Amino acid sequence: MKNFFIRTGLILYLLCTVSFAVRSEVNGGNFAVGLNYPGIGLKYFLTDKIPLELKIQTDTNVTVTGLRGYYYFNPEAKTHLYAGLEMDTLSFTGEVSKGSGFATLLFIGGEYFLGNSLSLQLDIGPAMISLSDTDTSVSVSGMEFVANLGINYYFGR
Repeated sequence: MKNFFIRTGLILYLLCTVSFAVRSEVNGGNFAVGLNYPGIGLKYFLTDKIPLELKIQTDTNVTVTGLRGYYYFNPEAKTHLYAGLEMDTLSFTGEVSKGSGFATLLFIGGEYFLGNSLSLQLDIGPAMISLSDTDTSVSVSGMEFVANLGINYYFGR
């Protein structure tokens, strides 16, 4: 399973690199920097309706890094409705355990523009989470609902 995520990440990286080069020649690109609870993200629009976001979130002894892909249904409106897929790697350290895992999240949400470059974002969806303890080889998997709340600043808008 770990090899699947490594290969998928490499393929997505190559696609993003090629898409960034092509898009920047067409219209100069469209980046956003986001602050979400509790982390940061960098979003890049491949087209008017399809952005990708690299993100990192960290809390006490837990780190989540991942890639989100969005599809915006109405990019010309003041409130953008979207759906997407997120794939993350996780690491944790507790008092009696430490380990890693992965999560896959389907989400729906909206982004409300406060002005030309500033927006509020909220989405929610089910996440399949799998964690493994490094020392004991104990693993657990399950589904949880995850909500993301953030604020974005867009460059090039």
